Amino acid sequence: MKKKTTGQKKKKMGPLISVIIIAAIIAGGIYYYNQQKIPPIDPQWQNISGPFAINKFQYKLDEYVFMVVSNLKPNEAGKIIIIDPKGDIYYTIPFNGTLKTSFHQLFKPNTIDVGVKVCTPAELVGRWGISFQGVPYRPLSFNVTNDWIPGGQAEVKAIPPDLCK
Repeated sequence: MKKKTTGQKKKKMGPLISVIIIAAIIAGGIYYYNQQKIPPIDPQWQNISGPFAINKFQYKLDEYVFMVVSNLKPNEAGKIIIIDPKGDIYYTIPFNGTLKTSFHQLFKPNTIDVGVKVCTPAELVGRWGISFQGVPYRPLSFNVTNDWIPGGQAEVKAIPPDLCK
């Protein structure tokens, strides 16, 4: 049997090292490109918890809550849980940093059927909570006031009592 010389081993290792270096450069380029697409959280926003932020602390009836999720880590996955003033889960939003590192989400406290019965606009008024299941970030909260945005009274209506049980 013929032994391989050191020169032959180096010749076989050269292409392997080149492939590893090229793969690292491509991976770094992809990471850098994706980081450039992440929308920054507006520095004027103060209602922030880790990568999660909503644009205000107080909303009127029929007003949208605008949420930005930015710079999720690949190991961060779970659910955003929105809790109404009664303490019921109003809505959930799944997230997974491996699939998407940032996204925007709009939701509007309303009397429509979202899995929980909110029968009157008055039930929307009060302190709402946003908690994060699966990650260690502190909850956020916001208030819905008993004021309407223009035209909102036509949009948010009471559900008839026979349908709301």
